[in-house]
Amino acid sequence: MFNEDICSKIILPFCSDYHRKRQIFNRSIQKYPSAIIYCENARDAEEAVRYAASKGMEIRVRSGGHNYEGFCIGNKRLVIDTSLLKDKSICEDTQTVRIGSGVNNRELYHYLSQYGYPFPSGTCPTVMAVGLTQGGGWGHSSRMFGLTCDLLVEAELVDPRGNLIVANDREHSDLFWALRGGGGGNFGVITSLTYQLLPKVTKVTYVDIQYSKINDGTSLHFLRTWQKWLLKKENRFTPNSRIFNSEKEGMGIFLRGFFYGTPEEATASVQPFLKICGAKASFRYVTFLEATEIDASVYPPFEKFRFAGRFVCGNYSNRQMVSIIRLVKKRARGSTYASVALYALGGKVRDLSPCETAFYYRKANYIMGIETIWKSPEVQPENLSWIHARFRCLCSLTVGSYINFPYLCTGNYMKAYYGGNAKRLMCIKSKYDPCNLFRFAQSIKPCYASRIYKIRGKD
Repeated sequence: MFNEDICSKIILPFCSDYHRKRQIFNRSIQKYPSAIIYCENARDAEEAVRYAASKGMEIRVRSGGHNYEGFCIGNKRLVIDTSLLKDKSICEDTQTVRIGSGVNNRELYHYLSQYGYPFPSGTCPTVMAVGLTQGGGWGHSSRMFGLTCDLLVEAELVDPRGNLIVANDREHSDLFWALRGGGGGNFGVITSLTYQLLPKVTKVTYVDIQYSKINDGTSLHFLRTWQKWLLKKENRFTPNSRIFNSEKEGMGIFLRGFFYGTPEEATASVQPFLKICGAKASFRYVTFLEATEIDASVYPPFEKFRFAGRFVCGNYSNRQMVSIIRLVKKRARGSTYASVALYALGGKVRDLSPCETAFYYRKANYIMGIETIWKSPEVQPENLSWIHARFRCLCSLTVGSYINFPYLCTGNYMKAYYGGNAKRLMCIKSKYDPCNLFRFAQSIKPCYASRIYKIRGKD
């Protein structure tokens, strides 16, 4: 049994706030765990893991609750929630920052801004850095500074035996490798992360380019420009973009991101996009923190959606680009927003080889995703069918899937998410979690447990 301290932090199905506490960001995912344990320190996590192991309970690890397919929660599963672990400390002597696993992007950005440091984390303010890092971690600084996981120097976690261990280049180096791109919730409960600091930055230019009421010709011109621009050695800018179909605005495009330089330099860099008919641009010279807040302003507190993201390694023909544009020409019934999303890679991301960390697709040019958003629960089946049909087209044009944008219908998901690193990850899983305590529908399988997984591993 749990001790009295940890019992005060357990949310059970009969508790008055159970239904509020079980909710995650994607409200189209509705799951009902047997209990949610809120950890206030590493000892709480140790005890929770030991209890689950002794009872043969499956564990879900949740920090911010942003997993797109809800793998951080499960029906009749024990959820270990680390969102209360908010400690933050900086050591300028060693040029490192240490955070608890409950620190989200906004909190990390605000903390580091006091000292003048940028950080290559994500765009959504309520995503926890711990989940982002374990999947690799794309952000508007990726071409300039690499992925979030590339700055990780140490992780502290509770392993499946309930022991608190440290993983870095010297201790448990194989596990440390796996935590940088192997996806969240596979190996244990992370309680803290330590990152290398970057050079201080005073200001960046926030670039925002919009195209309204577009036609197919504008979309085609944009895609041609996008894939040509990415071949430039312009590491100072890591844009993301969407070709979207909105209930309010119709068809449109935006391109946004931080440029590490002045507005004049940014304008020169993105000149090819400004030449596209209908471009309306703004260049705001702001602090790094202000740039992250501009990004944060577009995110709602929650949504109902599905999103699948995969990697693009080559250039498309005009015919293929027309197929991509057609993906969002018609929304599903009840959809308020559908888009093809583009996230630039290259630059510093490519400095490491595909096998230096668990994040395999370092040579890709960008991530391309497809999404649909809706409000009414009655139209959810149509929206799920809509994205499933388009996912087949997306797969035919891409080479692998981004683990931080998971999609439940991904076939051969181990190969899709991890490419040539899949077998090594399975061996590390066998070493650190031989009983497969941490498992979910698309978790990393131990080498010998695929048959057991098929029987017991799904919700």
